[in-house]
Amino acid sequence: MLTTFDSAVVTVEDKTIAVVSVKPGVFQNSFNASMVIKGLLPAFPGMPVMLMTIDPKGNPAFFGRSDLILLLESIDIKQASWKEVKADIDLTNSCPMKEDEQ
Repeated sequence: MLTTFDSAVVTVEDKTIAVVSVKPGVFQNSFNASMVIKGLLPAFPGMPVMLMTIDPKGNPAFFGRSDLILLLESIDIKQASWKEVKADIDLTNSCPMKEDEQ
């Protein structure tokens, strides 16, 4: 399914990272979050993709490589230049539906 996301490309300590904003529920299932990252990779060739959401206190929270989380936590991500990106994300295989018994 073609989905639109807000994204920013930031460079921290000579590492260029794609940061994509997602709803908090995406973080509840690490498999689905990883599938979202995989679906976003073609939109950001050669860059690691990190997911970001805003926690209940209004602070950014990140999902992805732990070394990049530490870098992203050292900057004010809200000051990044954000733009929309579209990606084909398919989570249907990660949520098997129980067949109806009739």
